[in-house]
Amino acid sequence: MSDLLTAVAIFMMVAGLSYLAALAVSHLVERHLHLSEGVDRVDERFQEANILHRKFEDRGAKIMPRVARLDNTLKSARRQNYMSTRRVADLEARRDQLIRVLGEEEAFSRPGRPARHFVAAVINRHVQRAVLEQKEVLGLSRSWARTQNVHAWAPNAGDAKTLVESYYPHSMGFHIIEIREPSQDGPGDEEGDQVMLDEADASPARS
Repeated sequence: MSDLLTAVAIFMMVAGLSYLAALAVSHLVERHLHLSEGVDRVDERFQEANILHRKFEDRGAKIMPRVARLDNTLKSARRQNYMSTRRVADLEARRDQLIRVLGEEEAFSRPGRPARHFVAAVINRHVQRAVLEQKEVLGLSRSWARTQNVHAWAPNAGDAKTLVESYYPHSMGFHIIEIREPSQDGPGDEEGDQVMLDEADASPARS
């Protein structure tokens, strides 16, 4: 009887241990399966990230040529703007250096006494005021804010004044500061210049 009880007890112990071992093994297997699923998910995420990275690189490869074209267009526009600005500045400088000559062809085509050469100092009050007030000047060069020399060929200073005013009228803001005849004897002959100024002032005003 005691042997039977001992055998039953041993059987129960072995069965219990076997149950516990099977339970532990099943738990380990389940945990391993869970971990395997986690690794698979990480692999899936990694693969998705790789796919997105490749798509981003492909899109970047498609965009870069367009960016390069836009960059070249911008550089070309800046270059054209620089050249245009420089061209305008050159034109303004050439206007400042412009030699304005009136009546030269008519003076040498007429028979008789040759015409005399006068230089009129002319300024435009409208342009001068606009430049001082920092306003835009329309239709005229900003160089007219400073005195400009106008060369006129005429029989006398009065006719020279009339000729200059016909091209640069008071109604448009032009004003003759002085009219002088460059001396043929050199710059020291100031008396001849003053006579020409008096002659111009004494001439009748043009209607």
